[in-house]
Amino acid sequence: MKDKHIKVGEIEIPKDYWQLNLDKRKELCETLVDTLLLVLDKQIRPDMNRLRVLDLLLISSIITNEKDENYEICQVLQDLRLLINE
Repeated sequence: MKDKHIKVGEIEIPKDYWQLNLDKRKELCETLVDTLLLVLDKQIRPDMNRLRVLDLLLISSIITNEKDENYEICQVLQDLRLLINE
């Protein structure tokens, strides 16, 4: 069976993410969301809700990273989801 995931982009997370204070984490997450939205803007139709698409991609990425036991990445992705769903 073919993999149902497509690769839209990659994000780099600083190794010291978990040592950052909450304000710095939020600032970093805002930057990551902005970057991901710019990538999405180039790949999706203009009539699509880009925040909804991003949310779905984050959910898919969380599931994939959980399977690979990348729990730290899952936490960052969850932080991104919280930010866009506030």
